[in-house]
Amino acid sequence: MHPTRALALAALSSLALHTQAAPAATPTNPDTPSYTLVGRWQKSGDAYQTTWPGVTLSARFKGSAVGVVLKDESSYYVVEIDGQPKLQIEPARGKRTVWLRDLTAGEHTVALIRRNETPEYVGQVYGFTLEQGQWLPAPAAPSRQIEFIGDSFTAALANLTTRRDCPDSAIAAGTDITQGFAVKVARSLNAQWQTNAMSGMGLIRNWNGNLPDRDFRTFYARRLHTEPGSTPGSAAETGWKPQLVVIGLGINDFSTPVNPGEKRSTAQRATDFQAAYRQLIKELNSRYGQPQIIMLAMKLWPDDQQRPNVQAVLAAEQAAGNTRLHYLDLDPMQLTACQWHPNLADHQQVAQQLLETIKGLPLNW
Repeated sequence: MHPTRALALAALSSLALHTQAAPAATPTNPDTPSYTLVGRWQKSGDAYQTTWPGVTLSARFKGSAVGVVLKDESSYYVVEIDGQPKLQIEPARGKRTVWLRDLTAGEHTVALIRRNETPEYVGQVYGFTLEQGQWLPAPAAPSRQIEFIGDSFTAALANLTTRRDCPDSAIAAGTDITQGFAVKVARSLNAQWQTNAMSGMGLIRNWNGNLPDRDFRTFYARRLHTEPGSTPGSAAETGWKPQLVVIGLGINDFSTPVNPGEKRSTAQRATDFQAAYRQLIKELNSRYGQPQIIMLAMKLWPDDQQRPNVQAVLAAEQAAGNTRLHYLDLDPMQLTACQWHPNLADHQQVAQQLLETIKGLPLNW
């Protein structure tokens, strides 16, 4: 099995963590848009910057056309009007305005969602624009919040593709996180989502031992992957305090055997993984105030090491009195998308498993 590609690993030098999910203040000027931002955005001048997948910028307006102003030569976006996808935006050089016209005249909600990840490249979004019409107060964000932490499976890498063997050039174009299990689950529950996921990275060991000087933890602490100091602030400052966190880490740690010369033996890999996983849980509990946490695992070729190690973390936490931790053993998947990744049917299957698990959780939302 070749489960999570080393997408962008060669280009990475340092990466990061958190989010913001608070709408901007209601505008007093109908000519000025007011935005609701969800995910790890960073404001820089008149642009919103991002490197993470699934981040969302939304606004409300009255009119029949709206433009998206952006500068991004590496990212794919989907523009949704009133919750329905209406326009796909492909990468291109230079600052540009992409228009969506011929809408039914009236009030609308527009949302721009980033489909893929670009940990080595910062995308620039300048917002929305109108030729005619007026801006309305920003859309209200749902009170339910779910954070998804993971690797390329969570990032929905190549989920639109239908062959395991495909060129790298097809990966980004074939990725749409809005059709991945994370966004499917969040939408089914009317919840905000954060998809803090990074392809090729493991909790303590990346795919095939790549880049041994960094791992997912290096990047999970920054707002922008490319800026080590871009911390997002506390949950109180950002408004992001999810009641539920879904963790899907360990595929890259355990899907390939330890290579000669790696700094950890097979036994040390297991010990360090469990310790790092428990530390992550501790940090999430502290930051978010004891959320419910679902730990995902699956049977991996060649020796099924992810499941027993995640289960060992569960057992240790439960023995320590943690009753908010839950384990989900994912059913076998087809994995027929590029480089043995989940296809659209797989993502639907995982979403259904998660929704069934979430039904049984004592969530106060």
